[in-house]
Amino acid sequence: MLKNNNMSCDSILSLIDWRFEMAALYQRVSSSESLKDVWPSFIAERKRLYQTHKQSPLQRGKSITFFDYDPAFSFEVSLRPLSAINSQTVNGGKDGLIHLNAVAITSGLAPSLGVELTIYQLAHYGGGLFLPFRDDTNGDLSYGGGRYLIDTAKSAWLGFKSDRLRLDFNFSYFPSCAHNNSYICPLSPPENRLPIAIKAGEKWEPNNTE
Repeated sequence: MLKNNNMSCDSILSLIDWRFEMAALYQRVSSSESLKDVWPSFIAERKRLYQTHKQSPLQRGKSITFFDYDPAFSFEVSLRPLSAINSQTVNGGKDGLIHLNAVAITSGLAPSLGVELTIYQLAHYGGGLFLPFRDDTNGDLSYGGGRYLIDTAKSAWLGFKSDRLRLDFNFSYFPSCAHNNSYICPLSPPENRLPIAIKAGEKWEPNNTE
């Protein structure tokens, strides 16, 4: 989310194109039977978009990098709806205050990751689902504010398999504010702090700092 909301017609059109490109990329992923098989092409296309598109949050001369694919961080989970919705508010930059409603808890991660994760519904963007997380790589191997795994308002979604939600941390990525301080992004709440290092998904380049 850009801090400055002054956009030209060209910027608006390029933003629409960026979102359609990302939507098409995630559509290919969510419709694939094997996330591991589609991951190399996903990474290659994401890198291309970040390095060439007008709406890329990357600063000139920068690139994005990812850990090698690790199947240990790929899961299919069920969801447990929350009986009482917990709401919180975060700073959304040009979009003002963003209201997050905790709507579900995952079931199936704890044996491997130590805790389950909370999934949120965004009051903005027509109620899209949002799953940010933090882990022991933050501030060293990855962005200190955490990474995103699901953000359906921006088409980041891996789909279902046999009625179970697919959560593959190899597809996790930094919010735009990790690459460019012109953005303000919702960061991961404390309840989504994983007590292990998730060496999967987007990572810092060597010698990169926040």
